[in-house]
Amino acid sequence: MSEQPFTDAAGTAPQLDLPLAFRGFQELHGQAYFDYAYTVLGDRVLAQDLVAEVFDRFAERWDRVLTEPNPHAFAWAGLRRTVEAELARGAEHRLLIERILFSELVHRQAQPLMTGIDAGTAGLEVGISVAAAVLELSGAKFDVIILRYLNGFSVERTARAMGIDENTVRSLVSQAKAKIRARLAPRYLLRDTAKDDQE
Repeated sequence: MSEQPFTDAAGTAPQLDLPLAFRGFQELHGQAYFDYAYTVLGDRVLAQDLVAEVFDRFAERWDRVLTEPNPHAFAWAGLRRTVEAELARGAEHRLLIERILFSELVHRQAQPLMTGIDAGTAGLEVGISVAAAVLELSGAKFDVIILRYLNGFSVERTARAMGIDENTVRSLVSQAKAKIRARLAPRYLLRDTAKDDQE
């Protein structure tokens, strides 16, 4: 009986006829890539298919990937572009549904983020506001918030997945929180003004 290839929770199975270095790379990053894609897209099967497609492209161009100064960062950028392209293909009504689901996810799972931005209570209203602010983040700032707070990755694991160093992760988290706070500032100002009007 032949042994089945390794398959992680993301459903990605390294192909045995590929270089050992590629298979190791796939095992190292497969789960993190899936977690990111699933969190952003909200569809397990779509995320599995997308990550499998990304790894297929890397396998076809593996020699090219290895010539990059930082293959891990290069690969992360490829994953991110693929996820963004998938989001762009979505219809308007799907975007609305995704925002609602993402808001609920933030409300349920991101208490450390709420605390980190001094959001006060973690009610659904705040979760919706924070989710909207997170969705306005761009590039690596968005990525670190997803991985650190919604996927619960450590600083070390986030850095490894994105191909950057831990200090950069910390800096990006700090910048992202500042942007979220700034986005929420008008909301808090209006809330405080309403209190003043009642007094």
